[in-house]
Amino acid sequence: MSVVSGLYEFVFATRTSERERLLAFWQALGFEPISEGALSASEANTLYGHHAALQSIRLQHAGCAAHRTGLVRLQCWSELAGDGLAAHRPLVSGSRWMGMYTADILELRDSLNHYRSEVSDRWLSELVSAPLANPPPPVTLQTPFVGLRETLYFDPDGRVAFIQRGGFDRPGFGTIDLTLPYKNSEGSHANVVQPTGSFDTAFYKAVFGLESAPYGEAHDSGDEPPTQRALRLEAGQLFRVERLKAPDCPTGLLQVYAPYFATPDHRVLSQAGQRGLSGYSYRATSVDEAALPGVSDYRAATNEFGELSCHFTAPDGYQWMWIRV
Repeated sequence: MSVVSGLYEFVFATRTSERERLLAFWQALGFEPISEGALSASEANTLYGHHAALQSIRLQHAGCAAHRTGLVRLQCWSELAGDGLAAHRPLVSGSRWMGMYTADILELRDSLNHYRSEVSDRWLSELVSAPLANPPPPVTLQTPFVGLRETLYFDPDGRVAFIQRGGFDRPGFGTIDLTLPYKNSEGSHANVVQPTGSFDTAFYKAVFGLESAPYGEAHDSGDEPPTQRALRLEAGQLFRVERLKAPDCPTGLLQVYAPYFATPDHRVLSQAGQRGLSGYSYRATSVDEAALPGVSDYRAATNEFGELSCHFTAPDGYQWMWIRV
């Protein structure tokens, strides 16, 4: 068995009392509620391993329609398990962040610069320009920039990388809605960071059925100045990375990193019930344990939306949700 499409949901956790603020944030980016559900504390503990009452909202962006990928789930808990990843550096073991594309990164940066400015544990990266070519050609009036412009915004509520393409396109990899104020896409890709020196995508290929994405084959990186600035790396901090896709699906990708340098182990901070980005989900034809060799802490039950679902830990320590279709 394997997943039926790209990554389905990015799961963000918060307290029930903070629901409206998070809902407003995602609605500003074009994500609208399509369903709601709840679990008692006992039911939530059975499926997710966190004993607290749960109310959830599933939100969809117009760009989700093509492949049923890149939705947002807000899990609003009566009590959180912890403070989550907040503004920890991107490349620490257990890290997660969401990627989405935009056609107006400057407008986004202007708004994010003042968003929740009273929060101390927040980070808005500088605007980084990363040319596609290496070495990059000079940028002139006759030969404009070709590459990516990126800014990352991390705070206790979540961790998102906003990216704008310049001079090229990858059709289907993120569907931008130009009618939105920030001209952004659905969630186009998810990121995980495995422990130091333990890069391994075999599990995700064999069990999830994912494959290497075009232009995303496994390679070493970290010595390019734009990458160092975007990921808050010091000179000499290198890593290995591979981008994975579901067959016949150009979006909802999974990007797997593993640093070669020592990092803190924060996997517990990105588990169910932790504040902020605490999970990813896929849709699959089966959620039986037999379909998931090599996993641990397997749990199966009906989720808050009435769907048969399972929750488990992969060999690299990341928790995942599968939803049966």
